[in-house]
Amino acid sequence: MYIRRPSAAGSFYPSDARELNEMIRDFLSQVKGSEKIESAVGVVAPHAGYAFCGKTLAKVYSSVSENSYDTVVLLGPNHYGKGAITTCSGLWQTPIGNLKVDEGFVKELERSEIENSFQVHMWEHSLEVQLPWIIALLGNVKIVPVTINPVFFDVKEMRELGKAIHEAAERLGKRMLCVASSDFTHYGSAYNYVPFRGSAGEILRKIKEEDMKMIRAIEDFAVERIIELGAASTVCGYGAIAAMVHFAKLSGAEHAKLLDYRTSFEVSKSLHAIVAYAGVVVY
Repeated sequence: MYIRRPSAAGSFYPSDARELNEMIRDFLSQVKGSEKIESAVGVVAPHAGYAFCGKTLAKVYSSVSENSYDTVVLLGPNHYGKGAITTCSGLWQTPIGNLKVDEGFVKELERSEIENSFQVHMWEHSLEVQLPWIIALLGNVKIVPVTINPVFFDVKEMRELGKAIHEAAERLGKRMLCVASSDFTHYGSAYNYVPFRGSAGEILRKIKEEDMKMIRAIEDFAVERIIELGAASTVCGYGAIAAMVHFAKLSGAEHAKLLDYRTSFEVSKSLHAIVAYAGVVVY
């Protein structure tokens, strides 16, 4: 059995179990009393370092924590451009526990010609950073990791992926949550993306204006618009978002709600590398 060991522990989040648990508890205490969403079938969650997006992650996973799921399907971009649309069998380790892959679900996805390759997943962080939150708030669920090479971020491919996930869940009778792992606008010279300039306040306002276009597309379940906006932006996981939204629509979801929005500037105070984070729940 393939054992996927953490690649982002010690950088994106603590590698020490006690420190990681304390960090998660601290962020959860900051969002105590936040809204719980019944019948949530999907979320958008960031995948940056917890110091920057931990509060957003806390709000997202807290919002779905009272639901009961068998399986969590994780969709995220492959930042290394490896593979195509690729799942992975085995066991995924974290400093605070392990999560088993739902092998039956993986086999169903393979029927839709989705690849199964552990090599593609070895170093990618977009799914890994979600796992400690799943362990802390959703307990003993199984996962289905799926990374997407951004060259496949198109309407047809992402609709087919969302449909494949929906049909697999239906055939297996799974109560499942679909997580789209994505950060939003990446602004600044560090990302070679400086479409506008101004004071910090002006830049942050314009970044939010751009991101709200994507958030409204999610709220409208507008898959084509998500892909169109994403292709013209620096939203790194817009394909994953589109696939999750299509899955959610097929699953009967009718609402999407923005839970949290923030940027790395709140912590770094740097205009050279600003990344935005949004937490959205679909139900």
